[in-house]
Amino acid sequence: MKTTHKFLAATAALGLAFSVLLPPPAALWAHGGEDHGDAAHASTGVALTDAVALPKESQFLFGVRTALASYSNTYNRLTLYGTVAPAAGGEGRVVVPQTGRIVSLAASVGQSVRAGQALAVIDQTLDATQQIGLSTERANAQAELRAAQQDYARLQTIADIAARKDVVAAELRLRQARQNAAILNGQARTRRVTITSPISGTVDVFNLAVGQQVTQGDELFRVLNPGKLRVEAQVFAQDLDKIPAGAQFRVEGLQGQTGSAPARLVVFSNVVNPVNQARQLVLELDNAGGNLFRAGQAVNVQVLGRSDGGKKQLVVPTSALTDLNGKPVVFVHSDPETFNIRYVQPGPANGEQTVLLAGDVNENDRVVSVGTYQLKSIYLNQ
Repeated sequence: MKTTHKFLAATAALGLAFSVLLPPPAALWAHGGEDHGDAAHASTGVALTDAVALPKESQFLFGVRTALASYSNTYNRLTLYGTVAPAAGGEGRVVVPQTGRIVSLAASVGQSVRAGQALAVIDQTLDATQQIGLSTERANAQAELRAAQQDYARLQTIADIAARKDVVAAELRLRQARQNAAILNGQARTRRVTITSPISGTVDVFNLAVGQQVTQGDELFRVLNPGKLRVEAQVFAQDLDKIPAGAQFRVEGLQGQTGSAPARLVVFSNVVNPVNQARQLVLELDNAGGNLFRAGQAVNVQVLGRSDGGKKQLVVPTSALTDLNGKPVVFVHSDPETFNIRYVQPGPANGEQTVLLAGDVNENDRVVSVGTYQLKSIYLNQ
């Protein structure tokens, strides 16, 4: 009995020691995706606010730019697919005028040249038949010259009794014979031809070398003026009413190609293509500097027209549109360091602007036109 009391006393003392030495129990926190007694809430990965806070320093670092939403009655009505081609004076092809051998080259690939500038010199080569023909023509010319000289000399000795018209005819014959002989002698001495550029522009890629033999009709050079381009597009019957009188046109690169430029209507052909029943639309491209487009490039042609009745619609830069969870949105710069998300319904669009058919965006709201990707990334990770 006494032993039992001692054991109980020792157990109580040990329990008191553990209660003093051990730290108090901490609260348990559950995290999404695991069952800790209450119902688990899976993480959605979507931010819980409709705004992004971005300090001025970060805005400058990301290059964030804004533009005003505004009303306009000019917007995109139709997108056509076209091809860039050289306009008049935009391409010059130099062909070999005669079979021969290149004796000098004064042009290089990518060189800027002027109209009339020498590009190459070709020494004409003649086959056996041509050489025999040229020799025969020279011999005949020399024989005619000798005969004309003798006839003229004979008439000079009897000038007092000869008819005046015979003397004049002999003199004219002698002059013509001398001219023909000089031409043929000149052809025999030198048969070199200087090749010049037909237009001012840039020499395109070519593969020629000094001493190379070329054949009459072969293309030697192609000189391009990238500042003189046109666009050819096909317009089908169902799209004819979408090109109103006074429509404006803008040419832009396809996906992955940057840049756009205005274009002016040259002709809207009335002739229908018998193959696809389309009419050809030819535009003159304003490609100053030649840095945007090249001949043969495929492009989009945006047909810009006024809305029916002149009704204005709210437009924003096309670059301002992005999407969140599959829904189109824009970021509105509401405060110096705050950007609010506004869900919108986009309408007709082109490379420059997009019509907003619905959404919480008002005129003169500052929408982000550059840096939307960075704001979207920050929003999804905050």
